[in-house]
Amino acid sequence: MSRRRLLVLASTAALAAAAPPASAEQAAEPRTVTATGLGTARVRPADRHDNASIRRAVQGALKKALPRALADASGDARALAAGTGLTLGEIVAVSETPPSPFGFYDDANGSFGPGRYCGRLRVSVLRRIDGRRRRVVRTRRVCRFPTTVTKSVSITFAATPAR
Repeated sequence: MSRRRLLVLASTAALAAAAPPASAEQAAEPRTVTATGLGTARVRPADRHDNASIRRAVQGALKKALPRALADASGDARALAAGTGLTLGEIVAVSETPPSPFGFYDDANGSFGPGRYCGRLRVSVLRRIDGRRRRVVRTRRVCRFPTTVTKSVSITFAATPAR
């Protein structure tokens, strides 16, 4: 045998000995249970015509919605684990997910910009003036805010087989 061929055989044998078999890789994969939870809360401002009051109410509702979403996800994870014969362990990962599958839209940002729920709205009105139709532009102040806010979270738990 040539020297070059011996080196190739020796390096191939070393690589084969270092790589674990495929079954050992599959057994090393951790078992996890992932569940998504949704929490909602109503927005009730003290003054419906004051931007600061609306902003405080939206922030308060978001603070209420997050624990509800976490509780919902934990309950779903327990049900999934019980149905598949697993026991839940510690939390591996938590992430906030967008609540809508149709793209990102956040009511909590406001219609007039981030944190701005009140603003001037322009309305065109057609009027007859001196027998002719004229367009008159009027503005009025409006406040728009969501009636409810939603939080969505995803929790991943480590899982072990139930005994």
